[in-house]
Amino acid sequence: MPGLDEFCNMLRETDSFDELEIKIVRALLTLTQRKKPKADAATIAKEAGISVTNAYKYLYSLQLKGVVESSKEKQKVFWLSRSANPFPRLFSYVGRDYLRKKELFARLAQTYERFLPISDIWSGECVREQYNADFVERAAFIIDIAREELFIATEKFFEDFVLLDAIKRALERNVRVRIVAAHIDARHLEKLERAGLEIRLGRYWPNMIISDGRHGLTIDGEGKGTMWLNSPSERVADFERAWARAQIVR
Repeated sequence: MPGLDEFCNMLRETDSFDELEIKIVRALLTLTQRKKPKADAATIAKEAGISVTNAYKYLYSLQLKGVVESSKEKQKVFWLSRSANPFPRLFSYVGRDYLRKKELFARLAQTYERFLPISDIWSGECVREQYNADFVERAAFIIDIAREELFIATEKFFEDFVLLDAIKRALERNVRVRIVAAHIDARHLEKLERAGLEIRLGRYWPNMIISDGRHGLTIDGEGKGTMWLNSPSERVADFERAWARAQIVR
């Protein structure tokens, strides 16, 4: 069935559905396409390739999520909900959990700084290493350690939530953030500038992030690069030249 595999993969990506739940949803969608929208647990179990006991268990869990509905008779039949689309409601549960965790992590951050006040970057040790993975994690670290200024040169401005959130935190610390990018989504440009980013259009190679002139990393098209800490970089002057050449957006 066109689109069914993609739909089931999206269910997996939510991390809100058990694999057997996904099999049941798939079975019910398949039966619906065969003009059999309502079915008993045995029929659904056969279509899903699972036991009837498991079918009952996960049909009821899907019913609690609002994805499945059932009759009241002793010989129950089940069907996919048409009363309301369940997914906006399911997302609200995710949002509720996110807000709870956001508050928890804020408390963790406050407590951590009482235990260990933030001071020297990597205890002052000079670090220089090649890497070929974990760009987002490394880049977020470089952004988080900035105290005064960040230089960012990239082919396309970031869309990853982790990096955008790190930049937001930098701005909240009153760090000056300057970005030279060859491509910036026009839909986001006004919002980015309103947040306090200084943005210019241009190209600089290699793509890089430099924090306070002493810490940074480069990144190539394959996700590889060099990361350094506590070492003044000559790339600062290169960035300033690229900034001067870059086109002022507004």
